[in-house]
Amino acid sequence: MSLQSDAVFQKIIDGLKENQAKAKAVNGVFLYKITKDGKVAKEWTLDCKSAKAYEGPAQGVKVDTTLTVADEDMVDIALGKLNPQAAFMKGKLKIAGNIMLTQKLAPLLKTDAKL
Repeated sequence: MSLQSDAVFQKIIDGLKENQAKAKAVNGVFLYKITKDGKVAKEWTLDCKSAKAYEGPAQGVKVDTTLTVADEDMVDIALGKLNPQAAFMKGKLKIAGNIMLTQKLAPLLKTDAKL
């Protein structure tokens, strides 16, 4: 299944390749559960410890933080239309695990791309 947020994760993958030191400074492993119509449609792993991201559950690493967000909301967060903290407060973004680690993610997730 193809989702709108796939473009966001492709941009993240490209960004990690270009800026590995910045990614490794985050020093965490994040699992994104992207939902469509209330059901998990796709999972993405963002492994900042080794500066890589890929589709699917974490492989051989312990996940520090799991984020669950709707496809459209993930796109809006990446484009800056939806503040991640506001999304969390409204229940649009659910976070399990090390919530403080997610604050280090913001600079990596910003995108100027037109999705």
